[in-house]
Formats: sequence, C-alpha cells, structure tokens
Amino acid sequence: MKRRIISILFFTIAILLAIRIGEIPTLATEQTDALSEAQAGLSSAPENLGLNSTQFTVGDFSNYNGAKNNALLETSTMHTTGSTYDPLRAIRMTYYKNEQGAIWSNVDGGNYVNINQKQTLSLWMYFGAVKHKTANASFGDGMAFVLQNPANGVGSFAHNGNSIGTGETLGVWGIDTDTSVKDPATIAATAIPNSWALEFDTHANNNETTNDGFDEGIDGQHIAYANPSSPDTYKENSYGFLNLNHYFSMNHANVQNVDLHDGSWHHVTISWNPNTYKITYKFNDKNVDGSKGTNPIEVTTDKIQATEFGGHDALSTGKLQWGFTATNGEAYEPNLIAFESIPSSVEAEVTSDINDETQNKLIQTDTNDKNVSSGDKLAINYHLKYDSGNDKWKNDVATLQLPSDVTYINGNQEIGYITYDDGSDEPIYASELDTSTNTLTHTIGKDLSSSAPTKATITIYGIANDVTANTKVASQRSKFESDNLITNADTPEFTIKKVKPINLSLTQNNISVGNDQDAGILGNVTYTDQSTVDNSQVTVHAKLNGTNLDDFLLSDSTNLNNATSGSLNFKIPSAELTKETNTLEVYVEDSDDNQSTTSTVIITKKGGLALAVDDYSFGSINQVTASSLIPRKGVWNILVKDSRKNGTKDAWNLSAQTSGLYSGSKPFKGNIVFKKSNGIENLLTDQGKIPIANGYKTQDGEQTTNVGRSWNDSEGLMLKTNGVNAVGQYSGEMNWTLSDSV
Repeated sequence: MKRRIISILFFTIAILLAIRIGEIPTLATEQTDALSEAQAGLSSAPENLGLNSTQFTVGDFSNYNGAKNNALLETSTMHTTGSTYDPLRAIRMTYYKNEQGAIWSNVDGGNYVNINQKQTLSLWMYFGAVKHKTANASFGDGMAFVLQNPANGVGSFAHNGNSIGTGETLGVWGIDTDTSVKDPATIAATAIPNSWALEFDTHANNNETTNDGFDEGIDGQHIAYANPSSPDTYKENSYGFLNLNHYFSMNHANVQNVDLHDGSWHHVTISWNPNTYKITYKFNDKNVDGSKGTNPIEVTTDKIQATEFGGHDALSTGKLQWGFTATNGEAYEPNLIAFESIPSSVEAEVTSDINDETQNKLIQTDTNDKNVSSGDKLAINYHLKYDSGNDKWKNDVATLQLPSDVTYINGNQEIGYITYDDGSDEPIYASELDTSTNTLTHTIGKDLSSSAPTKATITIYGIANDVTANTKVASQRSKFESDNLITNADTPEFTIKKVKPINLSLTQNNISVGNDQDAGILGNVTYTDQSTVDNSQVTVHAKLNGTNLDDFLLSDSTNLNNATSGSLNFKIPSAELTKETNTLEVYVEDSDDNQSTTSTVIITKKGGLALAVDDYSFGSINQVTASSLIPRKGVWNILVKDSRKNGTKDAWNLSAQTSGLYSGSKPFKGNIVFKKSNGIENLLTDQGKIPIANGYKTQDGEQTTNVGRSWNDSEGLMLKTNGVNAVGQYSGEMNWTLSDSV
C-alpha cells in the first residue's frame, strides 16, 4: 500500500515539474513579444515635441502596498530618458500584464490647464497592433486622460485603502471588487476625487459580475467620458443566488466605438473653452503623415460643473492638473503617448484663407462662394495667433503646402511676406519654394508671445491657372513646427472657373436728352462661344458720374426687355442726370464671375422748356344783363423756364385752350378771352390753341419769364360775359402748351 502511494506521489510531482519547465520559455517569449510590440510603436511615432522631464511627474504609488508605476519617459530605442532633449521621446504607460501607470503634469513647473483661458492639448496615442505576436494573447484595458484638482496630486490613482485599482478602473474609475457593496457612493469614493476623465478603453468589461461590468451594454473598443468620483457615474446591479451578489456598471457619456489597437498612432485634440466650461475632444482628426483625418470623431461635452473639481472655492487658482492613467490586467498592450502641444506652454492657432484680389473676395472654409476665375490674382494667407502661455512661440518653421493649379513667381523674386502686428514685415523669396511639390519652407523670423508681436500673417502671391474646364482645387494642409508647438492649418478648397468671355454691346455711346427726359440705354449681351445667355444669371453693374447704381439681373423688371435672352433695355431717370454732361459706365457679370469690359455712355442734357402755373381766379361779379369784361383777381404767375443753350434761335411759344367754366353742370354764359395790347380779343375754346406769349433764350443758365406779370389790368387773360348768369361759383381747366416750335 505504501509503495502504491509513493508511486502516485512521484507521478504527480513529475507532472508538476513538466508543467513548470514548459512555462518558462512561453512566458519569456510572450513578454519579449510584448516588449517588441512596444518598440514597434515607439519607432513609428509621428513627429512630436519630445518631452522635457521637468514638465511631468511620474505618479507616486508608495502608499499602495508596493505597487509599481510602470510609466516611463522613453526614447525611440526604449531607453529611459533623463533631461536631455530627444525629439522622438514618448511616454510608455504600460506594455505587459498586470501593469499600471500614471503620469501627471508638473503644476509647480508650469504645466497645467488654466480654466480661465482657452487651452489645447494635441497628442498622439498608440494602443498596439491588430493582434499580438503571441498567439491567442488578449489585449489589455487601455488609458484615460484625467483632469483633476489634486487632493492627492501625483499620488492620485484609483485605490481602496492601500489596494490599487486595476483592470476596468483604468486607474481612474472606482473599484468594484466587493460583492457586498450596494451603495454607488462607496465605489465613487475609490475613484480619483475631484476629477473628469476621458477613457480610451481597449477592452469592454461587459460581464454581469463584480470587477468586470463597468462596460455593460457596450461592445468592443470605445471612447467615453464621465465624472469618476460622482456616485451618479455608477449603477448598482445584482446577480447570483437570490441576487445577493452585487456589481456595478457605469453611466458613460457619449460612447463612441472605435478601433484603438490597430497598429496605428491615433491623433487626439482636447480643448477647454473658458466661456462655456465645456471640453471638445477630437479623435483621428489627423493622420500620421500630417494630412487631415478622413472620418474624425468630434464631441463637445456638457457643461462641466465646478463641483466636479471640488467647488468654486477649490478652483481659486484656476489651475487643474492633467495626466494619464493606464492599466493592464491578465491581458496586455503597449500604451504610448507623444505630444504636439502642452496647453500651459504655448496656446496658439493658425488659420488660413485666400483673398481673390481681382474680384476683391475672401474665401474661407465656411464661405459659400468659393469660385475664382482663371487669371485671378490670389493671396494665400496663413494667420498665426498667440493666445496665452508661459513660453514664447519660437523657432517656428512653416512648411507650407500651397494649393495646386496656381502659378507662383519663380526665380529670386519676393513671392510673399510675413507681416507682424507690431508693424514689421519680412520677405519670402521664390527660392524657398520647391516648385516640383508646391512646398515652401520658411522659418518665422520673430517669436510670438503675449507682448507684441502676438500675431503674424504669412501671405504668398499667385495667379490662378488658365483652365480648360472648371477645376476644383483641394484643401492643402501645412505644418508649423516649433520647440513647443506642432500645429497645422488647412487652406480652403476653391474652384477655378473656366474663362467664358462675355460681351456687352451698347446701341449708343452718346445720347442727348431733354431736361425732363429719361435716358434709355439699349444693348445686347452675348458669349463669344455663342452659347445662350441666361438672363437670370447675368448681373448688370452701372455707375453714373462715379456713383454706383443698384445692380440688377437681366431677368429683373428694371430691364424692360427681360423676356428676351441677352437683351438690355433700362432707363436712367432724368432726376439722376444732374449734370449737363453725364458719364455712365456699364458692365455685365455672370454667375461664374465672367465679366465684360466696361462700356461708357455720355449722356448730354440738351436743355428744355418748363411751365409753372397755379390755380387762378377772376373777380366776383353780380348778375348782369349786358356784355362786359371781368378782370383777373390778383397776380397770375405764369412762369416759363428756359434751360436751353444761350443763343438758341428757336423761340418758345405759349398757347392755351379751355372748354369753359361750369357751376356743376350749368355752363357759364361767356368766355375766357385773351386781349392783346392792341385791343384785339381772342376767345379761348376747346377748338384750338390761342397764342398767349413767346420769347427767346438770351442768357446763360435757366432763364425764367413771368408771362402774367407782363400784362396790365386791361390786357391778358380776362373773362367776358354775354348774358345773365345764375348766382354760383364757376370753375374750369386751362390747358397750356409750351413748345420751341411754331
């Protein structure tokens, strides 16, 4: 019996030894593979600022039962760095199993988020390859960006007493390891206090069990944000026999499913708006080669409350510490970070627009009209603006990728300038332009800072190429790289329109009109290629004596021939012809910005005659039986205004006629007569015009003759009775004719 027992024990031990011996090369290979995966990520890191070790502080885990902080600042060869500058330096948060890491901005060293100013953090993140080199190996948990008002400062990490948070906590969320806990506040108390976090979660913890249920309802890798220390972030659930066991899921905000461990570096931009207290974050907004991301994710959070950071009193300095936390449990991945900007160092931006100097039109990203014409003079602008920061924006090298289909001057000529808001400028030479790639590299001559100069504008001049068809010019991304900021600017896209010559032909270029006569402008609009003119797409521009008139379409009612393609017929009102010789300039422009040449019309006012008469009356009369003449009552001002040229040979002639006077329907028995100075009387009827007066132009300017004042009481217009008239008031109309012909 003893012998059998010994045999069994020996057999069991042999098996255990075999297992242990077999594990050693497997573990070594897996960890070596993990290290090489991290190396692959570091060696492919995009251009970045590098890291000054004084700007960051590795999290302090000394109070967490000897837990190790695996976060390191590393070079591309995975050597831990000191303070020496290395442009390829990055932060490695974790790379293998059961690791956790935290790194924080050094607030005392000037690295923080100032909530009273616009702040931008631009960075790259790496989460590993699509699959591990080691077969069947799983991926770890991911990383989180954290803003905190540090009660624990660099010691901040999810913890319960001396036990550090792992796995689904990502180092920032609460710890859910006790199946008896039912109160969300208990979980929240183990998270980083007074904080806000944005998670980049590579492993969905969606099992209905303790310590693995935070991502319940979420499948796959994702991005989301929440308030780690708020009980509202956590939801209690039950499971097991009689639901006696408890676990917690999380209330994530704005969950976005993404591919994180895909072998690529992912660009992230995080911005703080001091006016709205909102954070905007963008994911995949830029590709590794610097080009614009094709399908970026952009999210703006709800307003972040002061209570999330301990209340208003706790925010008196306006400074928040920021950093990253990461965890790997029984699975692993390389979690790497590289920076393009540090918010408190330099907060700045670059925008771009294009000024069409030919059409006096500014093209921006949100401009509706982005059309230019072949041959237009263009100014490509890049506007650099320093907002805030502890450092100067210095040693900035602009690598401009200029728009295509534009000809930039070759040779050693100056093709552009940088103008600063302190009034200075510097030239940019054509020799700085690589014409084979349309790339121009120029080092900004002056530092920008909070004191002048704070702004600079780079302007490059070019001419839109002559194209045979409408040509869309794509947006081009340029890079601005300095010691403390890497940023980009995109030119707006625009379209170069094919030239389609349009012509305006006016019927007359010299017009003479009378004093009160409108000037009629007639003409035709045609295309050189004989295509049909669409009146609704052609605008008429006119300028009279240097003053712009209202534009109108050929299809508008202003054009009296608006129904006929290309026909122009409009009038200049006489009231607007204020000079004896008036100059009218007219050109047309279609919706594709094709313009005709300007045609000029000289409008001459040849002068004219005008008559001004008022209502007049004759004296009161009693009933009479005999024929008699009734004189005029008061002075009759009958004004002839002659604005013809002095010396005009033709006399003016004034005549009159009337249909008589009436009291209601009762006619007056008698007639209005014109009595000449020689005593001859002419009756005024409606059968013909009776000459009243005439005269000649004898002086410059407008000459006025008061015909009524030339009569004495016994001549001129009078009323003659020829019978008895009933009592009443009689009235009628006098029709006057003033002409300069007999």
